[in-house]
Amino acid sequence: MFIVVAFVLISLAAGVALERRIGGAAARVWRERIVRLMLFVLMPFVAYVSIARLHPGGGFAVGLVLALVLLATLGFAMFWLARGPLGLDRPSTGAAIVCVIQANTGFFGLPLVAALFSQAEFTQSVAYDALVSSPTFILGSFTVGALFGTAGGDRHIGRHVITTLLRNPVLYAVAAALLVPESWAPEALVTPSKIAVYLLVPLGFIVVGITLSDEADEGEFRFPPPLSRPIAAVVALRMMVMPVIVLAVSLFVIRLPGPYPLLAAMPSGVNCVLVAHQTGLNLRLSADAIAWTTMIALAATSAVGVAQAFGLL
Repeated sequence: MFIVVAFVLISLAAGVALERRIGGAAARVWRERIVRLMLFVLMPFVAYVSIARLHPGGGFAVGLVLALVLLATLGFAMFWLARGPLGLDRPSTGAAIVCVIQANTGFFGLPLVAALFSQAEFTQSVAYDALVSSPTFILGSFTVGALFGTAGGDRHIGRHVITTLLRNPVLYAVAAALLVPESWAPEALVTPSKIAVYLLVPLGFIVVGITLSDEADEGEFRFPPPLSRPIAAVVALRMMVMPVIVLAVSLFVIRLPGPYPLLAAMPSGVNCVLVAHQTGLNLRLSADAIAWTTMIALAATSAVGVAQAFGLL
């Protein structure tokens, strides 16, 4: 677990250092290149291999459906808060919604599950990531971006939603994975796909670091960034309300797989920056939300690691 923490912190620092060293304009060019590498190369490849080789059982279907329903509900709750008490504009509203519904279950959650749970539970977590987080990213987050972002200009909103979704290469990778037989994703692709996942971790947080540094007011970088009311709302919904409900259902209604409450509590995914960048949502709010939720998750992860080291867990 300490390796995950170290990777995230080093990558954030590298992004900040890159922006400070080469300047905002050049750093934005590099951010664009990294985003395109992630969105058009690494993520489609990982999605295709993972979903084509997935064998989900029926025992955890209730948890998957519950997670999707909760994400939709919390997304609407964030919309109400953003357009009501918080008074956010449309790009900021969309960014806040995406940061609530898009969790970092892939390159933050899965390494934690691997360290804390059995191989069978890890397989269930892969299914959660593939069947909850991936559809949320492909359909939910990009739809929100199309509805609230500025990239569409004055185009008809329905047409803009469709256009944005059709420009998402991960959508085509997932569709292909669902249609082809498993033999089209042979065992030989598993190791390269894992390497691609490991690459997404530093690349994603380098993008976050560049964005945090580039968007810092008056050239003064602060980490953590200021805890504004919108960020506090995202933190509460993403990391408190969601896992508490999942845990309560597992304890009092129906037994869910052990890792599901942990995955429900994951920080906002670095994919939020990809969506914001692609659709014209508020990049600063997205980066700040990722920074705060990730910082909280890192602190909790470090505490668990220390407890394990002293034999308390």
